[in-house]
Amino acid sequence: MLQEIEIKTKQLLSDAIGDNTDLGYYRIHKIIKNRSVKINGVRVGNDVNVDAGDLVCVYLPDREKNSIEVVYRDDNILVVSKSVGVEVLGEDSLTERINNVLTDAVAVPVHRLDRNTMGLVVFALTKTAEKELLDSFKEREIDKTYNCIVVGHPKEPNAKRKAYLFKDAKKSLVYISESPKQGYLPIETHYRLLKKVNAELALLEVKPVTGRTHQIRAHLASLKMPILGDGKYGINKINRKYRVKTQLLCCTKITFHFKQGTLKYLDGKSVVLSVDLTQYYKK
Repeated sequence: MLQEIEIKTKQLLSDAIGDNTDLGYYRIHKIIKNRSVKINGVRVGNDVNVDAGDLVCVYLPDREKNSIEVVYRDDNILVVSKSVGVEVLGEDSLTERINNVLTDAVAVPVHRLDRNTMGLVVFALTKTAEKELLDSFKEREIDKTYNCIVVGHPKEPNAKRKAYLFKDAKKSLVYISESPKQGYLPIETHYRLLKKVNAELALLEVKPVTGRTHQIRAHLASLKMPILGDGKYGINKINRKYRVKTQLLCCTKITFHFKQGTLKYLDGKSVVLSVDLTQYYKK
């Protein structure tokens, strides 16, 4: 969306935008920094002075396109629900969309989900929160729970499975082994049967103890329970049958553990996303 401002008196560019739009201080400076402003046809990236008679063009992101589903927010953290097909970082990413609409802070992601995995993503809103969250994710002190639709029914309704995973970065694939091998890293995945959806599908709750690339998708596939819609580790014939093109995997719960620090007030708190995965395939 383009908004044109004809300058009436000499002033700072940020003041001119503030006087003629409903944008807040942080968003105005973010727009300027991102070079989304032109003065007399010349793009600028600094808060310069403008003179009477200047024409300022402000390129505003589409608010509807950048709308986000906030699940939890306080002064330090933001937890949102990510849709399928959206990257956490990069151009037109979840991070970019959030920061296009935030007016009082800058959101920094502290973990990621795969592009086609949906669900909860945590952002830090302060430098202190960013450090504490990154440290906690690194030390696996933050629990993540997922729901997924799998092809097949588990032999055990509750299980804790260990294996070994090798990441082939060139092919963007991972491989699972039941026994140790050179280059393979240990993984552990817990799952619980929530319900049998039909004769060939089941809804599982999954908790990855380790957090390796594609761990849930590849580990479940190795257990003969590939996630419905998964193009890499799933069964394409079944995916086509149910008309699903992306894995039905969703991060539905994040539980924080902080014994000290700024975020200690979050210790034991869970943020939960309610979602019905059965709506995403043809019954």
